[in-house]
Amino acid sequence: MKRYFTKEEQRHRVLKAKVALALYSEDGRVPSTEEVEHTYRLARVLYRAVLGTHYLRKSQQKSGQLALF
Repeated sequence: MKRYFTKEEQRHRVLKAKVALALYSEDGRVPSTEEVEHTYRLARVLYRAVLGTHYLRKSQQKSGQLALF
């Protein structure tokens, strides 16, 4: 039986594969599942933190709340 992934699930799988490949090229060994999961979650948190502050700053700047120095 074939399992079809949603677009969101596919994006997560691709990101996990990229993380695993980056860890492999950095360390020279196959990373464990726990290492991949930990780095994957860290990457998502950092992405949201950076992107969230960027969009928050832009929206504040458009509405005139952000003081420009």
